[in-house]
Amino acid sequence: MKDTIDLPPGFSPVGLDTTARRIVTGWLLLAVGSLAVAGALALLLAMSRTPYVQDWLPWPWESFFRKALVAHVVFSFVVWYLAMLGGLATAARPGRYSGAGGLVLAVAGAALLLVPTLANQGEPSLNNYVPVLVHPLFYAGLLVLAAGVVAPVLHLLLRPPAWGGSLVVGVGSAGVLYLLALICFGLAYLAAPAGVAPMAYDEQVFWGGGHLLQFVNTALLLTAWQVLGEQTFGQAPLSPRAWQILCALLVFAGLPGPVFYAIPFAGDDALRQAFTRLYWIGLPLPPLVTGAAVLRAVARGPRNWRSPAFLGLVLSLLLFALGGVLGGFADGGDTRTPAHYHAAIGGVNLAFMGLLFATLLPALLKPADQAVRTLLPFWFYGCGQALFCLGMFVAGSAGVGRKVAGAAQGLDSLVKVTGMALTGTGGALAVLGGILFVWQALRRLGGAPPLREINEGGGETAR
Repeated sequence: MKDTIDLPPGFSPVGLDTTARRIVTGWLLLAVGSLAVAGALALLLAMSRTPYVQDWLPWPWESFFRKALVAHVVFSFVVWYLAMLGGLATAARPGRYSGAGGLVLAVAGAALLLVPTLANQGEPSLNNYVPVLVHPLFYAGLLVLAAGVVAPVLHLLLRPPAWGGSLVVGVGSAGVLYLLALICFGLAYLAAPAGVAPMAYDEQVFWGGGHLLQFVNTALLLTAWQVLGEQTFGQAPLSPRAWQILCALLVFAGLPGPVFYAIPFAGDDALRQAFTRLYWIGLPLPPLVTGAAVLRAVARGPRNWRSPAFLGLVLSLLLFALGGVLGGFADGGDTRTPAHYHAAIGGVNLAFMGLLFATLLPALLKPADQAVRTLLPFWFYGCGQALFCLGMFVAGSAGVGRKVAGAAQGLDSLVKVTGMALTGTGGALAVLGGILFVWQALRRLGGAPPLREINEGGGETAR
């Protein structure tokens, strides 16, 4: 029996049945749960750096710190984003076997990632995009997680729904880019030379596909803007045809990725530069076009600051734009670079927060309200992350290096100290916003749908 409620745009006109809702809920629990795991690992990281407290940990803190850092990054970005892709693909095109089977694999993969981390096993490799622990179980976890997400993505692409819409087109384009990223990982693995150091090996394997994962994240971000804009303003920021063209351009920009591995570049540096150029050529235009359309829609109104959809949309756009501006000044050796990408990542996170509260929870018959408690995570996280990034930018402009801590930061001027103080304050606010979001999301996802009554047409109506 289907549920006849006012569903967000992009879903089947007759809604999600009970089985589909349970599967989508499972994917979202994995996504939000990965943030909870990342938060717990961050707490362990802080404890491992705290005098006296670090001696009570069940592991030697010197060896555990970098391992926990790797797992924290993987759960807060890789698992969180891929689980959202799996959940959105399942919601856009429900499939009992693809959705449930993929979910089982994804959960198993996430569990495998934790085993060597908590066992304090494996050498940490802090390579770009997907840092890893050099341990068979960690690699197996990544492989099983990736396979789990493939299942609902392929189901969506091979059996696209008849109702189409912004959600289906956007998630479908993200799915194609995800498959291209996996092909890049596979080709890089086959081409990687034997006998190199683990970090250099992992850097080669994850560099190209990691770049294409940024295309995936961008496609999901723009999809969130398009869907949230349609919910907020009654009309999507971009017309259906413009949205289809933009998604096609994004996919087209990612197509050269696998081809690069068939070109005899003069050394590994040339291949790295090819992916870097692809990133800078293919990614800027789609967010600029969609962002301009969103700003035009915001200017027309209405502007409901008590709506999770509107708040998530606007704060996401502002923070992502801040990341773009900061990126123009980034220098790889100082904290201006992490200031840039933390702002961009924060923009994606805010868009996902809005999508979960305003779009996915209503589709699961668990709608969020517009109470202050629902809006606080957006304000705390958005403002805190902006302050965090601006502080890092100020400190980096004064010469504070990235990936250093303590005395190595060289905080010998007022500008450096002020910048890092802003970073700490903003980080604390962002963490508080993240905790509030995870708590509210898990509470709603884990609860039963609201009471329903049978309507005259025989369907169910939420009340």
